[in-house]
Amino acid sequence: MATKSVLVLLLVAAATTFAQKQCCYPIQFEGSWGSIIAQVQAGQAMTQTYGFQFAYDYTNRRLGAITYKEDLGVMTKFQYIFEYSQGVEYDIQVKPQISSCVKRTLNATIAHCIPASATYLGSSYYGDHKLNVDFFQYFRSMGPSNYANVTVTVSQGDCIPFSVVNEGKSNGVPTLEIRGYVNYTSGISDPSKYFTVPSVCQSSNHETPKMQTSPFDKILP
Repeated sequence: MATKSVLVLLLVAAATTFAQKQCCYPIQFEGSWGSIIAQVQAGQAMTQTYGFQFAYDYTNRRLGAITYKEDLGVMTKFQYIFEYSQGVEYDIQVKPQISSCVKRTLNATIAHCIPASATYLGSSYYGDHKLNVDFFQYFRSMGPSNYANVTVTVSQGDCIPFSVVNEGKSNGVPTLEIRGYVNYTSGISDPSKYFTVPSVCQSSNHETPKMQTSPFDKILP
């Protein structure tokens, strides 16, 4: 009986330690992320790469992301503003002499913590013990056409996102995304850079339900 009691106590202690591994991201920070997305459509494989600067503001329930792309000498700014508290997303393109904005309904909540359903996979380190990280895995579903097995890596202690792998379907298309986060900075030095809605959005009549998912719906896992 004594042996069984000790075993039960050890199992409870192990379960408590396991549960404590899940963590929450910092409240406000800036950073950059890059990703490669591979998809198979009609038997053909294709890949896309993305790179963004982003700001995460859990205090005000909002996310912002910005990137620039050049095509035939023309530079285009792409900006995405997710206002979760208002249930609104803005997809903005700014080119010389022309801009456009699509306003969408955002039926989602801002991520803040590793999901309670996530399984702790273990820990590792980079360099000469310069960065210690924890690995988690969970299943995310937004319907039969949008789901993924998600593997996320965060730094130990402060829970700063380091990498994400999504394996599943996006809008019914088999999709694999590998994403890495760099250049973390605590706080947001210039919120207006990410969250000021341009006038073109105020005058735009485009407002459509958010029926599909995009690579930017989940800036954080």
